[in-house]
Amino acid sequence: MGKFGSLVPSDKPFRVNIKLDGKQVLDKDGKPFFIDVYAEDSIAGRRFDKEWRDNILALAKEGKEQPNQIDHNIAKCAALTAAWHLVDPDTLEPINEPCTRENAQELYSLPMTAWIWVQPWAAANNHVNFIKRSAKGSMPMQSGTSETAES
Repeated sequence: MGKFGSLVPSDKPFRVNIKLDGKQVLDKDGKPFFIDVYAEDSIAGRRFDKEWRDNILALAKEGKEQPNQIDHNIAKCAALTAAWHLVDPDTLEPINEPCTRENAQELYSLPMTAWIWVQPWAAANNHVNFIKRSAKGSMPMQSGTSETAES
């Protein structure tokens, strides 16, 4: 890290408790619907950016249509998704699908799921969520949880 190491944010995922209509979604056992996400400029984010650039160049060489900004944001959010506990907001049953990049991309791409993916996307782009806190200072430690991901 060198002389600027103390300025580098944490590369640990941030927990976003998913809300619907301003209320935390909990499963029938009281476990929150959450998505853990890495920062957009984390190691995972930079790896995605390189893959995306390579893909865009390949598409351009082949004369194929370029993805739009929403497609990019959804794909990057999927690449940044580290873990989750999904909950059906109607039945309060857990949705037991593994947290994979492919599953995250599918979930975030579904019609009318912007209410879900925009929350981890906003958190991933809010660098305050990833700043390391000193145990000696008056600022609280990074908890890895959030009440809201609104920005």
